[in-house]
Amino acid sequence: MRRSGFTLIEILIATMILAFGLFSLMVGLSNCAQMMSLSKEYQDAQYVFSLGERLYPVPPSSEITEAEEDEKLNIEPVTVEEMLNDLEEDMPRERLEALKGFTFERSVDERPDLETNQVDDKLYILRTRVSWGSGKEGYYEELVRYVRQK
Repeated sequence: MRRSGFTLIEILIATMILAFGLFSLMVGLSNCAQMMSLSKEYQDAQYVFSLGERLYPVPPSSEITEAEEDEKLNIEPVTVEEMLNDLEEDMPRERLEALKGFTFERSVDERPDLETNQVDDKLYILRTRVSWGSGKEGYYEELVRYVRQK
């Protein structure tokens, strides 16, 4: 006598394989959505960088007197709304809402000479940072440049 159909153990194994496949698919989709959201935030950060660089350009080295005290180089954290007010630009409300919480700042550090461990008086590290989010979920994008005082 021939039996037709599946046994209970075959059905359970097939169900487990199907569940594992669906779970893997859902995890992959979730990670993809998270990466897309994060990449949009990094793109917005690049836009805030460009706004800040337009509003607070780095002067040529011939105009830099004392880099650590130079007001053109040291920029306290500024929000996007403040930058747009200073630039007198209008922006669609949706775009402004997307950029809410982004800040632009720039600081100057002295660069020590690694061989002698002495501070080079004329070479400075210029750190430009755009940050967003808060607490543990805070992110930032930082651009590091070297500036030489004439």
